[in-house]
Amino acid sequence: MLDFGEMHRYSVLSSSLCMLAWASTPKASNVGLCPSGVARCNAKITEDGSDGIWGRLQSIMFNNKSDYASYSSRFGNDTLTERDTTNEYYDIATDFYEYGWGQSFHFATRFQGESLPESIVRHEHFLSLKLGLKRGHKVADLGMGVGGPLRNIAKFSGATITGVTINDYQVRRAGKLTKSRESTAAAKHMKYAHGDFTKLVPQVFPAESLDAAYYIESSCHLSNRTEIFMESAKALKKGGRLFSYEWVMTDRYDEKNPEHKKIKEGIELGNGIERLVHQSHPLEAMKTAGFRIIEHGDLVDIAEELYGDQNVPWYYDMAQPYAFSSVRSFQLSQFGQNSLSYLLWFMQKIGAVPKDALNTETMLRTGGINLVEGGKTKIFTPMYYVVAEKI
Repeated sequence: MLDFGEMHRYSVLSSSLCMLAWASTPKASNVGLCPSGVARCNAKITEDGSDGIWGRLQSIMFNNKSDYASYSSRFGNDTLTERDTTNEYYDIATDFYEYGWGQSFHFATRFQGESLPESIVRHEHFLSLKLGLKRGHKVADLGMGVGGPLRNIAKFSGATITGVTINDYQVRRAGKLTKSRESTAAAKHMKYAHGDFTKLVPQVFPAESLDAAYYIESSCHLSNRTEIFMESAKALKKGGRLFSYEWVMTDRYDEKNPEHKKIKEGIELGNGIERLVHQSHPLEAMKTAGFRIIEHGDLVDIAEELYGDQNVPWYYDMAQPYAFSSVRSFQLSQFGQNSLSYLLWFMQKIGAVPKDALNTETMLRTGGINLVEGGKTKIFTPMYYVVAEKI
């Protein structure tokens, strides 16, 4: 009988051989379509390919990851420029995110008996309800990823939502996913724009034209939250609401603790963030930008109080040594992550994929390890939520 190590090697080798046969089949030209007028678009990254697991694996292996060297070097020589760092990060990371998380790149509270996809959708509906979204509302999703939350919230609320991201590849993926998955009627309420969310007015939205705006784990990419929220204020009508799920360090974080600092820096490097801030910073930034705080809190603590011994930590799937209850749980488990790493290593050795694909996976996996440690020690939270109103 095979022991666990032998099963692991057998699984990885079998997957590699299957993928090798699949990878040798003819493919469409791996070239993206860059719209005219876009300031920075990587045509070596194609938005094509199926939306399933095999399609996302193909994108991981064959989409250009040459931005990895430029991205990683920024953390090594202190030449960080947050917008370029974020853009390069999502050029190399988006395919991995879609493979592991689907179309919604965020965490969520969860209770026993609830699946990960169900918790993700509930997290998005919570936001919609807090903003009071409804038909006729014009809303901005700032830092939209590939638009998964936008599409769910638009269908749930009836609002018309425009997503904004600095990464053009994500705009192209969002458009393709909408075209392939949504009805013509639903798609009318889903719009996507390539832009900088510190330059919303008038580049993306007219002044005071929005009923609401939100950030889902995206504002963390710029440490100066005041700059971000001031631009939201320009785009919102008076009385318009702002919601943010914030990645922040909690009161438990100790700057003088070397282990805490190591975890924080690991999260930053593995997730395209220059500097994580304390949980009080977004609150002060919103006030400075002209907002009245309606409510706020760490959903990690709130979930523990609400669900008690049936609470499932937000990092649960990434912390599991192995999981086979679903494809998604397998992919996010340590066994699933290691399997992908071995697969990319094997494909790189035979010259089928560039080394930057494996380098990117290693970076993201290291970031994930530190996220788990940040969650276990409670020095970090990805879901400090804030609801505010423009004064």
